[in-house]
Amino acid sequence: MTHKNTLVLAAMTLLLCSSLEAASPICNAAANENKVSWPNAENPVWEMCWLRPTRSSGARGSGLELRNIHFRGLLVMKRSHAPILFAEYRNSGLCYRDWKDTEASMLVEPAVRNVLGTPAIFSSTTSCDISASATASFGLCPFGVPGRTPQDCNGGGVAIENLAANAGFRITAQYEAAWYKYTSRYVFSPNGDIGVEFGFGNSDGTNNDLTHWHHNYWRFDFDIDGADRDQISLNGTKLSTEFASLRSAREAYSVTDSAGQFGYQINPGANDMLFPANESGRNFHTSDIIGTRYIANEYTDRGTTNNLNDCALLSGNLANGASIDGTDVVVYYRASVRDTTANNWPALGGGFAPQDSMVCKRAGPTLQLIGNFPITEGDFSIFKDSLE
Repeated sequence: MTHKNTLVLAAMTLLLCSSLEAASPICNAAANENKVSWPNAENPVWEMCWLRPTRSSGARGSGLELRNIHFRGLLVMKRSHAPILFAEYRNSGLCYRDWKDTEASMLVEPAVRNVLGTPAIFSSTTSCDISASATASFGLCPFGVPGRTPQDCNGGGVAIENLAANAGFRITAQYEAAWYKYTSRYVFSPNGDIGVEFGFGNSDGTNNDLTHWHHNYWRFDFDIDGADRDQISLNGTKLSTEFASLRSAREAYSVTDSAGQFGYQINPGANDMLFPANESGRNFHTSDIIGTRYIANEYTDRGTTNNLNDCALLSGNLANGASIDGTDVVVYYRASVRDTTANNWPALGGGFAPQDSMVCKRAGPTLQLIGNFPITEGDFSIFKDSLE
């Protein structure tokens, strides 16, 4: 063994003596929790509990819900879900606070229905994945996809799919609120990053002639190496009290463990910044990001109610000045899309935007692992290059 490798092994031994012991989530079947370990249970990189939309928490659900998310044996997030969702119309006076606990079928191979697997014929397909026409609906599963039949539809639940070339895995669900079909999807990468996506679709053309917006609010309950000592920062400067704010392209929000100095940066997706807050002028949605102190069972701005006509997001009910300095914190993150009716909305640069109201839109951030993520006992991958 070379002198270099001897030093590396010595350093490795020292680090392991002070490293964190790898942990694993315990999923409670009585609470409708199901466990997934990737790439396997023997040597997991990712582990977490998941709940299908019909069993998700909050007033009228929160779509696909993930709990106790562990990366390389370390807890990074207690819960990720989307308990607040709206459909808001421009001129008609209509607006809805939609529900998130009614599942809709999607195309899913049996090998990945509610279990981790590898699809052999087709990937999970929601209405959002194939809705590309400005005016035509693709209806319900199997969406008119060539070669697919109703037997290819899962009837609800989730799809958990291995990605090619050990690129991680993704978990997908589709749920509905009347004619709207919503897709919830997460992609977990081997490097610790998490891609978060929400799709807004229309299954039958209802209100296709009205320009409208969909607003989705994720709730990220970060617990970086445990619930205490977490810190929300803006461009590297910590924020000491609860806030409700607008995002800009020059701003980077992050949640880190104040002791270990590692955590996640919230990077807006390409579609998250397309439309300004309150583009409708109705003053229902005026905040893009909300940081709060954790309160048990607080999932929305309306407590335990989800009334259909409660159109406004009351950010002051969530962020009201409490300290968030080195404690248990929660971030609400909004992404919106606009479904435009022909000649009904001014386009950027003049003229009017073409109709695209039946085209499914996607939005959502990437949660990027930042800082010096600590090794856990038994994780030697950090030393691989040095030992070769």
